[in-house]
Amino acid sequence: MDERLALLRDRIGAAVASSGCDEILYKSEWLGYLPFGVYHWIEHLGRDLSSDLPGGWTLEDLLALEQAGFLHRLDASQNPEDEFDRQIRYRVDIERT
Repeated sequence: MDERLALLRDRIGAAVASSGCDEILYKSEWLGYLPFGVYHWIEHLGRDLSSDLPGGWTLEDLLALEQAGFLHRLDASQNPEDEFDRQIRYRVDIERT
């Protein structure tokens, strides 16, 4: 696991550990015009965690965390008319103390 992926895991884990909810929501959308493209973020209890996450993270990083067993996909939805409008809900596997 590279440093960015480990930091992403740690930051998501810290957000979830400090609450009573072990779910996060990945969202993405097309902003509709250039120079802006696709924007994506992770929410926990309605709060955008983007400012706490390492720069440059991607959906592929979340897929890697899913393969590692840290995230478990609960459901996913995508707008059939917009491939960039999607949501994926995950359960985060952390140990609470």
